[in-house]
Amino acid sequence: MEPEENRVKKFPKKKNVHVLAVCLDYKGTESPLSCIVDGERICELAAKSGVKDIVKMYDDGSTERYPCIEELKAQVAEISERCKPGDYFVLAYSGHGTNQENEEEQDGLDSIVCLRTRDGEDDHMVDDDLGALIAETFDPAVTVLVLADACNSAGVLDCDTPGIWGKRHVAAISGCQNEQCSTDTGDGGAMTNALLQVLNNKKIAKMRKQGGVSVQYVFNRMVEAMPEDEEEEEGEEDEEYDEEEEGDDEEYEYEDDEDEDVDPISGEVPEPGQNINISWPGGCDPTKIAFPF
Repeated sequence: MEPEENRVKKFPKKKNVHVLAVCLDYKGTESPLSCIVDGERICELAAKSGVKDIVKMYDDGSTERYPCIEELKAQVAEISERCKPGDYFVLAYSGHGTNQENEEEQDGLDSIVCLRTRDGEDDHMVDDDLGALIAETFDPAVTVLVLADACNSAGVLDCDTPGIWGKRHVAAISGCQNEQCSTDTGDGGAMTNALLQVLNNKKIAKMRKQGGVSVQYVFNRMVEAMPEDEEEEEGEEDEEYDEEEEGDDEEYEYEDDEDEDVDPISGEVPEPGQNINISWPGGCDPTKIAFPF
């Protein structure tokens, strides 16, 4: 019996996949990242899988297109014109993310992707606007997958807002929950690294070639591939230290390390841990959506 996490019978090989990689390193700012490598690795894997329509938008000057709102809208429009019913559109975003309060959202928060203008100014895009842009631009018969390796990114596609997506095939895999940080390892994001580890697994690669695996199946394997939380190990070390120091009456002044835990964009202290997220509108089923490459 086929597992419920993967109800993909066969990937529609005759359909085309269109990839848009939007990645920012923020070099020269107070909070640089290593996100362009995420885009390069995802695009390389997509190309090896036969994807031909790949567009890159990086902030290091290496691409013709720049990751600002104006040019993002233009590229979404251009790609939509090349899409036919049944095709896949994949938006891979890697960069900073933040949030803002919004009482209309189920969790009370908007997810925001932190784009930049060519002049180096902030050019942030709220999840409502990103979701509306994709929903209104693409044919409803185009399957949409968003990969967002960013902080506060659980609501990046605004999947829980009624009336936007209907019964369309749409899913988003995000680097963490809202109010959490998505780890930058210095060599790409933790979420993207987990994704690549899963897709390069020999067993899964064979499954992808033979018939396809679902977005839900890939996500579940990503959860297993994510780095384990080190808090428990640190707690054990602290306990051992306390026992060694027992009986010492000298008062110890702890250094204030709160700044290390502050989100560089929002200025707030995030929730602990990093739990990747999958979201989809109520009308679709991610166990039936084939991962596109």
